[in-house]
Amino acid sequence: MNQPVNRPRRIEYLDLFRAMAIMAVVAIHATSTAVTHYPTHSEGYDFYFFWNSILQFAVPAFLFLSSLVLFYNYSARVKETGWMFGFYKKRLLYVFVPYVMWSFIYFGVKQLLARHDPMSHFTIFLKQLLTGTAHTHLYFFLIILQFYVVFPLLLSLTRFRLFKRYLPLFFIAAQAVFYVMHLQFHFERMGSLLPSYLIVIGFGAWIGLNYNVSLEKLRSYRYVLILAFLSGAFIFIYGSVYIKTSLTAIPIMQYTLLFLFRNLFTLSACLLLLMGCERIAARKRDRAHRIHRLFDSLGTVAFGVFLMHPLVLLFWRREFSVELARHFSLGILLSYVVALLLSWVVAIGLRRMKWGWALIGR
Repeated sequence: MNQPVNRPRRIEYLDLFRAMAIMAVVAIHATSTAVTHYPTHSEGYDFYFFWNSILQFAVPAFLFLSSLVLFYNYSARVKETGWMFGFYKKRLLYVFVPYVMWSFIYFGVKQLLARHDPMSHFTIFLKQLLTGTAHTHLYFFLIILQFYVVFPLLLSLTRFRLFKRYLPLFFIAAQAVFYVMHLQFHFERMGSLLPSYLIVIGFGAWIGLNYNVSLEKLRSYRYVLILAFLSGAFIFIYGSVYIKTSLTAIPIMQYTLLFLFRNLFTLSACLLLLMGCERIAARKRDRAHRIHRLFDSLGTVAFGVFLMHPLVLLFWRREFSVELARHFSLGILLSYVVALLLSWVVAIGLRRMKWGWALIGR
């Protein structure tokens, strides 16, 4: 039976991609305490700094994947009428509503822990809701909501052959222009602004629009991508501080180098992760079937895990930091395992409830 034109075949291994990305996100947040705890250049600091830094591709990876999936699923609908209503309705229900719910949860919990009345500080909550600051990870939702706002426009531009053919180059140029503008206007909260991630979004869009062809091209350049990842990661992790301090007097050179190597690292990591997941899925899954199903189940609730794992870490650090002070590394490891597993189990439970979408989307 042929697939309907407007319903392209589901890419199964993207759940594995989501699982890997959310494991990296939880690890970043679990190790953040260690990075601030250890003295700079101590052995413990170097270890945790490396892992916290090498996993920084995780949030861009989710934006890369969101772009890939949206352009893959909606490219056939660009000439249809009425598709935007369904698009925005789905995002309003399954992304914006959970964002509001969890913003209020994090705001309320922190107000109660500080022994404040949450309702007496409601104007503060509204400000945090608009700025994505109710908790540290919620800035991501401001970025993804900005992307949803401009997605129909970007999709409509793909009707122009020149834009569609050189789409990644347009996104690279747009992000570069944004960085140049930042030198002049000094935008606040750069990490919460969509243009800071246009390169990964552009490559995700390109792959979504040219799925089979793009994967073949990526495979032919796999060794180049590996070299790009290794060099980009090394300079991003160990060279960024040197670039910032030595080139303070030449901001354009400083930003150019940081722009190049950070994006080289994050983009190559996203592409290699996608290729790796595709290769794993292409192999026979006889012996590893249960492991694949396990990762797939994590991938399907990755959105929910992303939303709630910082709450687990918040209470873990409040209740167990003193008890595990003498075994600090063990405490970090346990905080990661507990935050990941507890959020995973709760998200699976919520997914089975009729109203669960209000907390973890769909």
